[in-house]
Amino acid sequence: MRLTRLVVASLSLASLFSSLLFAADIGGKWTGASDQGPSFTFTFQADHDKLTGTMLSMEGKELPLVDGKLDGDNLSFSVTAEWQDQPIKLVATGKISGEQIQLHIGTEDGGWGTDVPLKHPTAK
Repeated sequence: MRLTRLVVASLSLASLFSSLLFAADIGGKWTGASDQGPSFTFTFQADHDKLTGTMLSMEGKELPLVDGKLDGDNLSFSVTAEWQDQPIKLVATGKISGEQIQLHIGTEDGGWGTDVPLKHPTAK
Protein backbone atom coordinates (compact mmCIF):
# COMPACT_ATOMS: atom_id res chain seq x y z
CA MET A 1 0.00 0.00 0.00
CA ARG A 2 2.79 2.39 0.94
CA LEU A 3 4.69 1.53 -2.25
CA THR A 4 1.58 2.24 -4.34
CA ARG A 5 1.23 5.72 -2.80
CA LEU A 6 4.91 6.41 -3.44
CA VAL A 7 4.60 5.34 -7.09
CA VAL A 8 1.45 7.44 -7.61
CA ALA A 9 3.06 10.49 -5.96
CA SER A 10 6.22 10.07 -8.05
CA LEU A 11 4.24 9.79 -11.30
CA SER A 12 2.18 12.86 -10.38
CA LEU A 13 5.31 14.91 -9.73
CA ALA A 14 6.94 13.69 -12.94
CA SER A 15 3.84 14.66 -14.90
CA LEU A 16 3.79 18.13 -13.33
CA PHE A 17 7.48 18.78 -14.02
CA SER A 18 7.27 17.50 -17.59
CA SER A 19 4.36 19.82 -18.33
CA LEU A 20 6.41 22.74 -17.02
CA LEU A 21 9.45 21.71 -19.05
CA PHE A 22 7.49 21.35 -22.27
CA ALA A 23 5.24 24.38 -21.85
CA ALA A 24 4.90 26.31 -25.06
CA ASP A 25 7.48 29.00 -25.78
CA ILE A 26 5.55 31.87 -27.28
CA GLY A 27 8.03 34.72 -26.83
CA GLY A 28 8.17 37.10 -29.78
CA LYS A 29 5.91 38.79 -32.30
CA TRP A 30 2.69 37.13 -33.51
CA THR A 31 0.34 38.45 -36.21
CA GLY A 32 -3.01 37.45 -37.64
CA ALA A 33 -6.28 38.64 -39.09
CA SER A 34 -9.79 37.74 -38.04
CA ASP A 35 -12.46 36.68 -40.49
CA GLN A 36 -14.25 39.93 -39.55
CA GLY A 37 -11.47 42.07 -40.97
CA PRO A 38 -9.31 43.49 -38.19
CA SER A 39 -5.69 42.41 -38.08
CA PHE A 40 -3.80 41.99 -34.83
CA THR A 41 -0.15 42.13 -33.78
CA PHE A 42 0.99 40.93 -30.38
CA THR A 43 4.41 40.78 -28.79
CA PHE A 44 4.52 38.17 -26.05
CA GLN A 45 7.03 37.45 -23.29
CA ALA A 46 6.58 34.40 -21.09
CA ASP A 47 8.02 33.78 -17.65
CA HIS A 48 6.81 30.38 -16.39
CA ASP A 49 3.04 30.86 -16.04
CA LYS A 50 3.07 34.65 -16.43
CA LEU A 51 2.42 36.23 -19.83
CA THR A 52 3.32 39.86 -20.55
CA GLY A 53 3.65 41.91 -23.70
CA THR A 54 1.73 44.30 -25.90
CA MET A 55 -0.98 44.49 -28.52
CA LEU A 56 -0.61 46.97 -31.37
CA SER A 57 -3.79 49.06 -31.65
CA MET A 58 -5.33 50.10 -34.96
CA GLU A 59 -3.91 53.56 -34.27
CA GLY A 60 -0.40 52.12 -33.91
CA LYS A 61 -0.21 52.39 -30.10
CA GLU A 62 1.34 49.59 -28.07
CA LEU A 63 -1.18 48.56 -25.43
CA PRO A 64 0.08 46.47 -22.48
CA LEU A 65 -1.34 43.03 -21.77
CA VAL A 66 -2.96 42.76 -18.33
CA ASP A 67 -3.43 39.66 -16.17
CA GLY A 68 -1.59 37.47 -18.69
CA LYS A 69 -1.46 33.79 -17.80
CA LEU A 70 -0.02 30.63 -19.34
CA ASP A 71 -1.28 27.21 -18.37
CA GLY A 72 0.50 24.62 -20.50
CA ASP A 73 -0.65 25.42 -24.04
CA ASN A 74 -3.49 27.70 -22.92
CA LEU A 75 -3.17 31.46 -22.53
CA SER A 76 -5.35 34.33 -21.39
CA PHE A 77 -4.99 38.09 -20.97
CA SER A 78 -6.87 41.36 -21.29
CA VAL A 79 -6.14 44.70 -22.95
CA THR A 80 -7.70 48.12 -22.45
CA ALA A 81 -8.22 49.69 -25.88
CA GLU A 82 -10.37 52.52 -27.24
CA TRP A 83 -13.47 52.37 -29.37
CA GLN A 84 -15.09 55.62 -30.52
CA ASP A 85 -12.98 57.55 -27.98
CA GLN A 86 -14.18 55.34 -25.11
CA PRO A 87 -12.08 52.82 -23.16
CA ILE A 88 -13.06 49.21 -23.74
CA LYS A 89 -11.71 46.09 -22.11
CA LEU A 90 -10.91 43.25 -24.48
CA VAL A 91 -10.39 39.75 -23.12
CA ALA A 92 -8.52 37.02 -24.94
CA THR A 93 -8.16 33.29 -24.53
CA GLY A 94 -6.23 30.96 -26.75
CA LYS A 95 -4.50 27.68 -27.37
CA ILE A 96 -0.95 27.34 -28.64
CA SER A 97 -0.37 24.67 -31.26
CA GLY A 98 3.17 24.58 -32.65
CA GLU A 99 3.76 27.74 -34.69
CA GLN A 100 0.17 28.94 -34.35
CA ILE A 101 -2.08 30.34 -31.63
CA GLN A 102 -5.84 30.02 -31.99
CA LEU A 103 -6.96 33.17 -30.18
CA HIS A 104 -10.45 34.36 -29.33
CA ILE A 105 -10.62 38.05 -28.48
CA GLY A 106 -13.73 39.96 -27.57
CA THR A 107 -15.35 42.56 -25.36
CA GLU A 108 -15.60 41.88 -21.67
CA ASP A 109 -19.42 41.89 -21.83
CA GLY A 110 -19.46 39.37 -24.69
CA GLY A 111 -21.15 41.80 -27.09
CA TRP A 112 -18.44 41.32 -29.71
CA GLY A 113 -15.81 38.70 -30.35
CA THR A 114 -13.75 37.15 -33.09
CA ASP A 115 -11.38 34.24 -33.62
CA VAL A 116 -7.88 35.13 -34.78
CA PRO A 117 -5.29 32.58 -35.88
CA LEU A 118 -1.90 34.07 -34.95
CA LYS A 119 1.43 33.04 -36.46
CA HIS A 120 5.05 33.99 -36.05
CA PRO A 121 6.06 36.06 -39.12
CA THR A 122 8.73 33.44 -39.79
CA ALA A 123 6.26 30.53 -39.68
CA LYS A 124 5.47 28.83 -42.97
